Amino acid sequence: MRRFAAFIVCLTLAGLAYVTAEVEAVKIGYTIRKQDEAKVQALDRLRALKYNIARLEAPHNLERRLLAQRIQLESPRQWQTLVMADPAGIRKHSLAQESLFQSPHFLGRLFVGTAQAEAKESGRS
Repeated sequence: MRRFAAFIVCLTLAGLAYVTAEVEAVKIGYTIRKQDEAKVQALDRLRALKYNIARLEAPHNLERRLLAQRIQLESPRQWQTLVMADPAGIRKHSLAQESLFQSPHFLGRLFVGTAQAEAKESGRS
């Protein structure tokens, strides 16, 4: 009888340990799900904010705002600019050697070219 009682006690303790472990696993699962949902919401918010920043920085939006505030921009005079030398030395690449699309500064060149063209157009008006 003593062996049977000891067996029942051990079986009960093992069952309680198993149930406790399962309850903890479910709690951790809920915590992980909540954190995943928070992560998805944060990434959506980040994507929306990046879109808003890009939209607000778009040249036509900036131009519209400047016109609304009656601010006119001009190209800087030569004495107002400073040309910095390349610290690694001047690159001696021609455009024939380097594709424009392979350049890491392609978008920078595109926007600078656009800004210069817009500045020239506004200077004529």
